[in-house]
Amino acid sequence: MIRCPKCDNETRTSGLVTAQGDVMLAGTIGTGPQPILAQVCTACGYIELYAPLQLDQPEPSRRAEEIPERSGAPETIPAA
Repeated sequence: MIRCPKCDNETRTSGLVTAQGDVMLAGTIGTGPQPILAQVCTACGYIELYAPLQLDQPEPSRRAEEIPERSGAPETIPAA
C-alpha cells in the first residue's frame, strides 16, 4: 500500500477518466499509449499521478547487426 507523502494516511489507486475515455500516457516507439494511474489520499485528498510500470522490455536495436564490419587498413585520401 502506498502512503500519502503529505499526511502518511492510506491512498487508493484510481484511473483518470474523462467523457472521452481514459487519460492516456503517449506511447513511445516500442509501446502504445497506456492509461495513467492516480494515487488518491483518503484523508487529505492529495493526488499523485503515475505512469504504468513497463515490465516487458522492448527488443534491443538490431542496427548494430546490420552494419557490416570493415576489415583491413582504413582508406587514405589522396593528396591534392
